[in-house]
Amino acid sequence: MAIGNKILGGRIRKFRQRLKLKQRDLASQIGLKSSQIISQIEKGEREVKAWELAELSRILAVSVNDLLVYESPEKAPIVLWRQSPENQKEFKESLFIKRCQQYSTLEKLSGSKRGWSFPQKDVNLDSLNFDAVDQLAIEVRRELNLGDRPAEDLENTLQNVYGVKIWYMDMGEGSAASTIGTFGPAILMNSNEAPWRRNFNFAHELFHLITWRSIPPAGVVKDAKRWNWLEKLANAFASSLLLPEESLSIEFKNHLKNNKLSYYDLIEIARCFGVSTEALIYRLKNMKKISDATVKKILKDPLFRKIDRSTMAPHWWQPPDIPERFVRLAFVAFQKGTLSRSKLSEMLDTSLIDLSDTLSEYGLSDHEGYDVKVRTA
Repeated sequence: MAIGNKILGGRIRKFRQRLKLKQRDLASQIGLKSSQIISQIEKGEREVKAWELAELSRILAVSVNDLLVYESPEKAPIVLWRQSPENQKEFKESLFIKRCQQYSTLEKLSGSKRGWSFPQKDVNLDSLNFDAVDQLAIEVRRELNLGDRPAEDLENTLQNVYGVKIWYMDMGEGSAASTIGTFGPAILMNSNEAPWRRNFNFAHELFHLITWRSIPPAGVVKDAKRWNWLEKLANAFASSLLLPEESLSIEFKNHLKNNKLSYYDLIEIARCFGVSTEALIYRLKNMKKISDATVKKILKDPLFRKIDRSTMAPHWWQPPDIPERFVRLAFVAFQKGTLSRSKLSEMLDTSLIDLSDTLSEYGLSDHEGYDVKVRTA
């Protein structure tokens, strides 16, 4: 049974207001001549054409099904930003959540099952300190089996072992974000940031995700003092997780010559652990390997900054537009017949004509027999 015009109009209005869009803005983005048309649609006085429905879905960052179901829209999960974008924050959050919902749908359609449940740690923000956070990082590093160079495996472990939905977005400005919804834990990354910055963000957001139950975001984000303290703890956790004291001490000792380190040594150690040189320097200071005066001297030295920048290019990695796991899940669902070809192209943000080329970019072919069964012993 088709949804009534008034119900559809009401849902469009709620999703528009969620993004803080005015009727004239929505009309302009769709290509309608006046805001009066949006007003008529939201009141149920005018039917929505098929192409308008598709455009509304795109602009409001929701699925067509979200617009057409009878139930009231679910309250969007809270998204925690490390540094929120100045422009289109609500749209980016909505698009992130939409992608996470699609991710979850593809897991079901493809029959994918995670081998391990995502951990939650019981902590008390009022009594949590840096020493406790350091111990928590050690515990999590062991539990996730991240080894001596955690940055090398962190993203892959979160995504492929624990099923964390990871999405990259070309945001221009703004940094990482995290959330937990009916789709599970998820992390949003700014694809414009340097790889070592993204590594630190992964570890930072991991702290929020594993303490989500103990430190509910809704009760913290509105209290600036508590939020600032929580962010400092998240940074300390990230530093400790990515730069294990024992392995870092060994690397530090191996680079020492006459009890001194060159700038190149510091940069090499930072690249080895997949973190920024600044993160490494502050970690060494906290471990009492270098003094506060030395830290200030290094970071103020233009030569150090110049050498640091000159070594970045070989280590730069640009993530794909759509996560590889997301594409694999969509392709498996298509091969199993639970996802149509048109839905597959929609999920991958491409046209039916370009679908084969898009798949080939990820090493997949829609002409091969991936459904061949293998008998197990």
